Amino acid sequence: MRSRYSAYARGLADYVRSSWHPSTLPEGLTLDDNPQWLQLQIIATGTHGNRGYVHFKAYFQVDDDIGVMEEQSHFVREQGRWYYLEGEVVDA
Repeated sequence: MRSRYSAYARGLADYVRSSWHPSTLPEGLTLDDNPQWLQLQIIATGTHGNRGYVHFKAYFQVDDDIGVMEEQSHFVREQGRWYYLEGEVVDA
């Protein structure tokens, strides 16, 4: 999760795509409308076999506004590598 956040913060779309499971990867994913990411706060993590989750808050800035995205992300491990499957946005 931290590496994906860092990739978003640095605008590394290729890394974001490579860490996304092919079964759920959006076609034509770009980071063209990416905000300025400010901070990542991990709230909880867990695994069960080859499945895992990360509950986090990511703080961002767009113009003069600060926002927060809270999500529980789901991951799957294949051949020793974790891939992002999907996320459930938590309503504030």
